[in-house]
Amino acid sequence: TSTLDLHPSGTGKRPSAQTPARPPAPSSPTFRMAKRGVAGGEPIPLSRFGALVAQLESVVASARQKPPDALLCFDLLSELSSALDEAPKDTIQLWQRKCEDALQSLLVFGACRPVRRLASSAMGRIIQKGDAISVYSRASTLQGWLVDVKRADPMACAGAAQCLGEIYHLFGRKITAGLIETSNIVGKLMKYHEDFVRQDALLLLENALEGSGGGGSGAAYLEAFRIIMRGGISDKSYIVRVAAARCLKAFANIGGPGLGMAELDTSMSCCVKGLEDNVSAVRDSFAEALGAILALAVNPDAQVTKGGKKQNASAKKFDDGIQKHLILPFVKANGANAKKLRVGLSLSWVFFLQMIHMKYGTLDSELQNYAVQVMEILQGNGSPDPHALACVLYVLRVGFADQMTEPTQGEFLVFLGKKLESSNYSAPTRVTTLRILSYLLRSLGEVPSEFKDILDNTVVAALSHSSANVRVEAALTLRALAEVDPTCVGGLVSYGITTLHALRETLSFDKGKNLNHELDSLHGQATVLATLVAISPKLLLGYPARLPNSVLELSKKMLNGFSRNPVAAIAEREAGWLLLASLLASMPKEELEDQVFDVLLLWASPFTGNPESYLSHIQDWASELRVLSVAIEALTAFIRSFVSPIIATANGGILLNPVLAYLGGALSLISSLSTKQLPNLKSALNLFTTRTLMAYQSLSNPVVYQSEHEQMLQLCSSPFSDPSGWEESSCLKFLLDKRDASLGPWIPGRDSFEDELRAFDGGVDGFLPCVWDDEISNFPQPESVSKMLVNQMLLCYGSIFACQDNTAKIRLLNNIDQCLKAGKKYSWYMFLVSNACVALLSGLKELLTLRGAQSLPTDIFSMIQSIFKGILGESEISTAQRRAACEGLGLLARTGNDIFTARMARSLLGELVTPVDLSYAASVALSLGCIHRTAGGMALSTLVTLTVNSLSHLSKSSNSNLQLWSLHALLLTIEAAGLSYVSQVQGTLFLAMEILLLEENGYVDFRQEIGHLINAIVAVLGPELAPGSIFFSRCKSVIAEISSSNETATLLESVRFAQQLVLFAPQAVPVHSHVRSLVPTLFSRQPSHRYLAVSTLRHLIERDPAAMINENIEENLFSMLDGETDSEIATLVRATIIRLLYTSCPLHPSRWLAVLRNMVLATSVTRNMSEGLTSSGYDSVDSTHENDVYGEDDDNMISGPKQEQVNWSAPISSQFSRRNKHLRYRTRVFAAECVSHVPVAVGTEPAHFDLLLARSAIAKGTYLSNDWLVLKLQELVSLSYQISTGQFEGMQPIGVQLLCLIMDKFGMTVDPEFPGHILLEQFQAQLVSAVKTAISTTSGPLLLEAGLELATKVMTSSVIGGDKVALNRLFLLISRPLSDIEDLFYPSFADWVVCKIKVRLLTAHAAVKCYTYQFLRAKENVPDEHQQLAPLLANSSTLLGKYWVGALKDYFSIIFGLHSRINHKPFLDGIQSLLVSLKVQKYLDEVWALILQATALDAAPVEFGADDSEDVHEHMFISGRSMVKLEQSDFQFLWGLSVLVLFHSHQSTVNGSVKMKLDCSKENFFSNIVFYGLDNPRPCDQVLPVLLSLTTEAFFSKDFLSVDICQELLQALIYADCSGAPVVSLFSKIIRLCPDKFFEEEDFVFVALELYSHCLAMVLRRGWKFPGIAK
Repeated sequence: TSTLDLHPSGTGKRPSAQTPARPPAPSSPTFRMAKRGVAGGEPIPLSRFGALVAQLESVVASARQKPPDALLCFDLLSELSSALDEAPKDTIQLWQRKCEDALQSLLVFGACRPVRRLASSAMGRIIQKGDAISVYSRASTLQGWLVDVKRADPMACAGAAQCLGEIYHLFGRKITAGLIETSNIVGKLMKYHEDFVRQDALLLLENALEGSGGGGSGAAYLEAFRIIMRGGISDKSYIVRVAAARCLKAFANIGGPGLGMAELDTSMSCCVKGLEDNVSAVRDSFAEALGAILALAVNPDAQVTKGGKKQNASAKKFDDGIQKHLILPFVKANGANAKKLRVGLSLSWVFFLQMIHMKYGTLDSELQNYAVQVMEILQGNGSPDPHALACVLYVLRVGFADQMTEPTQGEFLVFLGKKLESSNYSAPTRVTTLRILSYLLRSLGEVPSEFKDILDNTVVAALSHSSANVRVEAALTLRALAEVDPTCVGGLVSYGITTLHALRETLSFDKGKNLNHELDSLHGQATVLATLVAISPKLLLGYPARLPNSVLELSKKMLNGFSRNPVAAIAEREAGWLLLASLLASMPKEELEDQVFDVLLLWASPFTGNPESYLSHIQDWASELRVLSVAIEALTAFIRSFVSPIIATANGGILLNPVLAYLGGALSLISSLSTKQLPNLKSALNLFTTRTLMAYQSLSNPVVYQSEHEQMLQLCSSPFSDPSGWEESSCLKFLLDKRDASLGPWIPGRDSFEDELRAFDGGVDGFLPCVWDDEISNFPQPESVSKMLVNQMLLCYGSIFACQDNTAKIRLLNNIDQCLKAGKKYSWYMFLVSNACVALLSGLKELLTLRGAQSLPTDIFSMIQSIFKGILGESEISTAQRRAACEGLGLLARTGNDIFTARMARSLLGELVTPVDLSYAASVALSLGCIHRTAGGMALSTLVTLTVNSLSHLSKSSNSNLQLWSLHALLLTIEAAGLSYVSQVQGTLFLAMEILLLEENGYVDFRQEIGHLINAIVAVLGPELAPGSIFFSRCKSVIAEISSSNETATLLESVRFAQQLVLFAPQAVPVHSHVRSLVPTLFSRQPSHRYLAVSTLRHLIERDPAAMINENIEENLFSMLDGETDSEIATLVRATIIRLLYTSCPLHPSRWLAVLRNMVLATSVTRNMSEGLTSSGYDSVDSTHENDVYGEDDDNMISGPKQEQVNWSAPISSQFSRRNKHLRYRTRVFAAECVSHVPVAVGTEPAHFDLLLARSAIAKGTYLSNDWLVLKLQELVSLSYQISTGQFEGMQPIGVQLLCLIMDKFGMTVDPEFPGHILLEQFQAQLVSAVKTAISTTSGPLLLEAGLELATKVMTSSVIGGDKVALNRLFLLISRPLSDIEDLFYPSFADWVVCKIKVRLLTAHAAVKCYTYQFLRAKENVPDEHQQLAPLLANSSTLLGKYWVGALKDYFSIIFGLHSRINHKPFLDGIQSLLVSLKVQKYLDEVWALILQATALDAAPVEFGADDSEDVHEHMFISGRSMVKLEQSDFQFLWGLSVLVLFHSHQSTVNGSVKMKLDCSKENFFSNIVFYGLDNPRPCDQVLPVLLSLTTEAFFSKDFLSVDICQELLQALIYADCSGAPVVSLFSKIIRLCPDKFFEEEDFVFVALELYSHCLAMVLRRGWKFPGIAK
């Protein structure tokens, strides 16, 4: 219970001497008072809680002489709050009255803000956990004090108001009688001059309103409404205006009691006005209030009047409210605040939709009725406004799509698609609709059949729209369609190519009224074809081999053979360059390597030669420039794909030189056109110039185009030579360090999507979305061409500056410096400052990349330093400019040497001694922080203490801006100093506490920076942060305090605190406490919170897997994943689930199977935090408690009307009635994938796969967990079967593959109940049924391949168990596709897909044949089911032999590298392509030996007589009949391949150019078949059975075997590293069957004797017996 504090001196003493360090001694007055008890009766036991109350009374008693120390009170109340959680109700009741009185006394004496909050919270919780009857007297006492007191201490009034508000928050319905008096108290407090008093007064009113739940008198509510409207919403302090907006929202939450439609309308009008406020927090609060009030207005049944009756109003009136307050202000918005107003109205729309859906029960299927009204905003907009379009997109995505269940999303998709059929739909509305369709398709993961029916008349038709924006968005929608349903790619590509050819023919002579429509169609079809080209390589099953070549040929025709109609020729060339750019940017460069020089020649015509001569033939220069812009875009793609990867190699110049020539030609065109200054050419020229500069930027090293530097500098210096004609650059958004974002101006908010909307400017002439980019901007046309041009100019200026010699650098710096000095008196000066910062920052970063800074003279560094300090000296610069100059000084410190860095840091420290300008002092402080961040280390280690002292002093300033920036600079210093900062930790922690206790307004940015500091301290202390230490207690208390405001930024620091503890101080907090605090955050509305929570949970899994196993968070993670809309977070959640699966599955496979079964098969999942916690063994978290390790996610935005049942700080999902939402398709698919991991995730423990071992382990009790996977085999097989035969086609291959994996893992597991049988025999029905479902004419390639693999495994195992019918059916199933195998074709997929299925089918037949021959060789006791296969195999052998030999020849071509030069048509189509051959080789490596053996088994020459008697066949062939009939050439091929393996398997003869895989490991499923009967097989053993089959009497009789090849084989066997027994058998067979004339050849006899000696030695050495030799 110690409350010792940290003193800045480090002595551990408390700042105030009056603080007792321990509970009172027995002789103390406090102890005697405890002994006497409450009424002088029995003594009260002095528990920890009682001791703390006694200390509190002591502090209050001494406060009459001297104000209590704030730090002492903070520590004491923090411990009291913790003790409240542990104390039983009886103990609390014993001390309740004393504690209440002491807390009230402390508040009315006047306390700082954190102490007021802790005391108020403690008061409410004591009453809640103790005797609740005291709520009436306590509320009355506080009200009485506030009424009677005259102009009291503002802190005392604020404390009493906050305490009363806490009581209302918890017990409002019990004390509604005092509401009128409370309203009067609020009115009185609103007259105080202190901002925080007025803020706390309105917070009291908010708590009173929500706590009462609409049950008070109407007069009280009217008075409260009057106070809000009269003074609150127009207060001079923004924190008061925020509080007033929240009061309006509270009114809406409780049903607007006592308010009529007039008051609601007035309040909504005020909210709309508040959306134009200069402070973002105020705008956001009014946006929420507007949405809440409007939601109430459209739900008259929820409105409450004075008498508790429901309001009666016409629905039309409320619909007018949407038109009046959401639509009209948006449409009429103009001026400087137009964008702020639009964003605010967009947020209001979203909140309105969330309220009516989640609170008032509007079905998500009914939301689409409002979508029409949202899109009508764009209908009347004649000229497209990208910003308005972005706002509508935000509303449609967040307000509608993200709230809908998957079935409703499908309906919404069709609903919006049908809207596109309307002819009066404006272009912006179509763009918005198409973009949302893309989002919905990706969210669904599948295409509803109803949408496919309307596709042609909607999305495809939009490709011919007159607006280029609509055409591009339609192409992007088809791209999303292709990602979700790849089967449509082939048809769309064929349609696109055919249509383009037809349009080219039409345009060559068409000059009529349809010309423009056909030109639009040409562009649209080229765009969608480029889109499909871009997406095809990323698809799971690839792209057809013909696609690159056909598109490239079409592109060449458009570029070289364009129409004679000049207008059509422009369109054709633009389309040609577009297709080429997509090809170059997306396709693997191996596809185009053989044509790279032909492609390079395409740019020769426009970009080589005399530019004046080229331009003289052009009639429409603007159109020509647009075509050339696309050409340069294609050249940029070429550079990134072909030039940049090899630019530093010896071959880099081969491609680089032509590219530089083309770019130089582009620069010449720009120079020539710039001098002409023709009208209507500026926009097109700006576009072309921007593209050219972007092409130069794509060359990673600016040194390579050094010859163009002078010309480029002349172009890129324009923003400084003529600053009045250029816009302000927007590059600072991405150049500035994101870690300083909290300083502004782009402060991160709830999520990145909303942040992007807030920062969005938009440009009507901006770039259209690039259809081959991996990441498409969330909003179309984010910037105008003119702004993008100045951005590229400045970036190029900086890059080129870094490459110049010192003289040129000084000249360029002088240009910037002189321009800045001369421009101070002009209106464009601020634009110039931003542009100068961009140029210098990019230049410094390029210098660091090139590592050429160390040789720079000091005067260059001094010039740059002078420019940045001059910028910082300007009082009117923006936050972004100030940050840029500070970061520039930091980069400069890193660029210079250690001496320069130290000198600059000391100089800046000297300027902080007596700062004159506070803004400049703040800038210097941040500059010091940036210097430490970028150049920290040994160079600045001696300055750490001095820097910390200076920054700590500035952090105590009364100027809020200086205080904030100094705190952030201190944070940067801590992070850079690392362990060397340990000595400063005590002082920094004390500083943070001091600032926290002195700050009265509760500013979020201060609290966020304090949270940053605490988290940095945790990282520095690390393992020293012990659980019971004062360091940890302080850090925890500070984090809990800053998180109490429930703001996004501070809550983020709370979650980050958990992450820091896990990473650096895992011993400080138990894993269970971490999980209990993090799980609720998984359901936060803020993506940043969710991301941190999931990543922290993953760290816990990695650091302490044993503890995490029993936390049972699997369902919480799946529930979160199902509702996640952020793709990055969803990826992290999936990775976390997989990691947890592999961690806990070895001990609890049954639990995982149960969870995954529910996910895969369930129709719905409850997405509710509280339920999820309860199901996992947690209680739902009460946010009023202070026992949380570090606070929780309390980001409530929507409130419910029932105060007593609702946890107001719980996430949005837990504040309303639970709703069952259908489990999304993508979640089901992932759950099925997780099931397929289970057999592997359990590990290699044998008991998981052996029933006998599992039962033995359970009986012995030797393991902590007796949960073995084999005990759940039936459940696993059942679930796999249900997946494989379920309704979702995308999941079926996963189920079949899982059955294959089960066959691998349990295929040899015996059934102890039935000796001689395996466990899987009992699941024969499911396995056979799954095969039948998979091997179907309607099956997709993935399912068909998996089905063939499963059929192979089932037919070559004991699963069949003597069932002749089942085996016969399976064989017929795999035989049906044989007749169609050559015609197998998938137009939408890569050629290797067909090859893989062919190989899988041939493998199935080969495995069945080889497996059957294992039984046939025995001659006796051959199972009937396999005996019946012999004639079936013979019937298909002719066809199979042809295919097997063809596959082997193709494999032979690949391993010798001959596949690209095949003149005949290969059996495996497409292997001529390198990419296809690499894929196919991987499959054939595993099965070629099996296919080779199957081909040779019972093979015979093609001329071998079929008329021979059965006895001859019975004697000559194992099966009693001949199988594959071989031509002489095929026999020689098989023989040569086998002998090659014999040589290749010997280490001394390995040929590196032959990429043949010789694998004899048991990991290969077919090893048991290929190496049947061999205990220790060797690589070359796999061809010995082949040679045995090829040396039969049939081949000798037809002279297929000559003496030379037999002699060659015997020689190979002498030196081959083979097993002895097969070699002896083969040698014996050759000697017995070869013709007598062989023995007349001396060489043959000599080799035979040598091999005989070799074999005899093996026999004698190992004692083998060979009946064959004896014979």
